[in-house]
Amino acid sequence: MQTQVPAGLPESANFARQVELNRTIEGEYPLQKFTRLGESLVSSEGEVRVKMEFGYSVGYACFKAKVSATLLVECQRCLQPMEIEVSGRFKFALVHSEDEFELLPEEFEPYLLEGEEQSIIDLIEDELLLSLPMVYAHENACSDFMSRQQKEIEAEKEASHPFAALKALKADSTKTNKD
Repeated sequence: MQTQVPAGLPESANFARQVELNRTIEGEYPLQKFTRLGESLVSSEGEVRVKMEFGYSVGYACFKAKVSATLLVECQRCLQPMEIEVSGRFKFALVHSEDEFELLPEEFEPYLLEGEEQSIIDLIEDELLLSLPMVYAHENACSDFMSRQQKEIEAEKEASHPFAALKALKADSTKTNKD
């Protein structure tokens, strides 16, 4: 299914040109556009909020960006869907070769320009993937589920001894015979 990006929001851009124009790209991209991220989700409904500001900082062509999204994932504990908020802020300096990486101030991450156009979708998706937690789990909401699971386990243990009831009856009958 082809998902359209809202008018005015490009999927790719010439980042060097955006810096020259001191441009800002802001809006919401459909979550369906982020296919690699979608593999980790229960549902790819929703949007990714993005703000990218291009310009110069301390003499470097750069851009800073904020991304955020509400994602529906599967809790690793109870296997039920849960919402998580992911967000990230990053600041990249545009570089033309790997030799320039070490020359950058620490406040920047290097962004290697390859070709005329750079994919905004891929960049945002990479940053969102890096901001995902290692394990998805409800903070407290799983406690009801966990107590039900514990009760089921205990019931299974009791049910797994089919002669336990017979043993109890036998113990009761010997007790009454002694009286």
